[in-house]
Amino acid sequence: MSASLAWDAWRNERRVMELFEVMPEGSRRSLDERTALWRVLAALPDLDVATLDRTMRQLDESVRNSALFEGAADLLEDDCERTLEHKKRMIWERLAAWRDRPFHPFARGRGGWAKDEIENYGAEFGRFFALRWCAVSRERLLMSPAMAEKEPIEFILSPFQANSIDDEMEQRGLAETHVAIPVHPWHLETAVPREFGPELASGEIVIFDFAGPLVCATSSLRTVAISSNPHRHIKLPLDISTLGVRRLMSAQSLHNGLTGAALLEEACSRRPGVAARVQIADETRFCTFHESSGDIFAPRNAFLGCAIREFPIGGEDVVLVPLATFAVAPRAGLPPAISLSLKKRPRTGIETFLEELFRLLIGFAMDALHCGFIPEMHGQNVLIELARGRPVKIVLRDHDTVRCLPEWLGRAGLQTPAYLIKDPRRATMLLDCPESLFAYAQTLLFDVALRSICEAIDRSGHFGLRDSKALLRHVTASEIEKLDAPPETRDRLRTAFLDSRDWPFKQMLTPLLATPHLGLGMPSALGRAANPLMVSGQEQ
Repeated sequence: MSASLAWDAWRNERRVMELFEVMPEGSRRSLDERTALWRVLAALPDLDVATLDRTMRQLDESVRNSALFEGAADLLEDDCERTLEHKKRMIWERLAAWRDRPFHPFARGRGGWAKDEIENYGAEFGRFFALRWCAVSRERLLMSPAMAEKEPIEFILSPFQANSIDDEMEQRGLAETHVAIPVHPWHLETAVPREFGPELASGEIVIFDFAGPLVCATSSLRTVAISSNPHRHIKLPLDISTLGVRRLMSAQSLHNGLTGAALLEEACSRRPGVAARVQIADETRFCTFHESSGDIFAPRNAFLGCAIREFPIGGEDVVLVPLATFAVAPRAGLPPAISLSLKKRPRTGIETFLEELFRLLIGFAMDALHCGFIPEMHGQNVLIELARGRPVKIVLRDHDTVRCLPEWLGRAGLQTPAYLIKDPRRATMLLDCPESLFAYAQTLLFDVALRSICEAIDRSGHFGLRDSKALLRHVTASEIEKLDAPPETRDRLRTAFLDSRDWPFKQMLTPLLATPHLGLGMPSALGRAANPLMVSGQEQ
């Protein structure tokens, strides 16, 4: 087996683009994805059979689903054109889901779902479905402080729907002893009976006949949007696997989301530069199943519960777009999120739009790093608030993975979050050196989110990759210089982002192969590769 190399214009280096074998007569035969992966994995001496089988199935699922998603491309772009402006938010979520995570080799895998379930419950197809409900004994629920005086039905259901649930609870004699919580319909049919057989038998958990309201999946699949209130999302456990992760909802991550959000709010109150660029989605209301042992890390806690997310409501001409959506063009051409933004500003060119977007994101990232923290700034967790087509604010969601450097937090007058960490040896939440913190901006913001946008626009022919990289470098240098920080901090940022010949990149396949059982966190590790913001000989 041999490999052909091609120039990677983002990294300014050569990389493997194709695997092939040389035939006896000297001709070359390309290997398809499955054959190439099998050959590579079979050559690894320490890889166990179970991991080999799981990895091949993940590839098969991703390849099979890619063909299914390609069939939705025309539907998505047609919907972009004809959907009324005030209803467009879910179109942007659907586009982000369609592109999915461009950095992961098995991004389109949906472990546990067949074609019909992907079409019914996946964001790409935009179908609505009704939430199911169950009642859980109050003694078996852990409620967040913000949920202490109200129950989920008060935030999710209309008064008429809430009355229907109340009537069913009264009829079943559960009104005083249980709390009604929503459940994803697929999860209710598959995971709940398997995990909670004793509680279903004892009546500590009771499944309701009631179903509603209508919801549709967002780009994260386990989070759904209420059709009648698009500013409110419901995050639910969903026992499928994507990106090597089971999409459950642990009590640990819910708690860490509270503490991460508290840090972000404190930073906004202390740093005008942060407050000017960022808004925080409210994720303080949640409840989760709680084992009688009181162990917050108990596995079953992650299988039942809900978290309610409230987005800030902007003006009539404001729309929230996931950052990933700016890299999505199902029919090629310019991504609709960009082309429609430019239509609202006829005198604005694409370079101006990109500079506005880059300054918003990179300016916040540099200020956050200086303060000693960085949220996960990949394309799903970050939303861009567009006001008449202009990027004006960042809206952050999913606050459970705000990485921190305690020494620099203290220097900025910020409190280190009291994260719950199960295994300190593998924890990545509290870091011990600035470069480890910088890596989460270099990999997730630059190498994933911004790279995808630059490459999509390059493919459209509207703005070359070399030009967008030069713009990225210019904006990064400018934002570092403007930073109200000690000179040594700016020097350290400049060295890491602009002057170092290499910087971190996310390794995916190797850590996945080293993971015997899929958990609730994506297996990954950091490697080193060429710095994309360095000016290479080919670009001078």
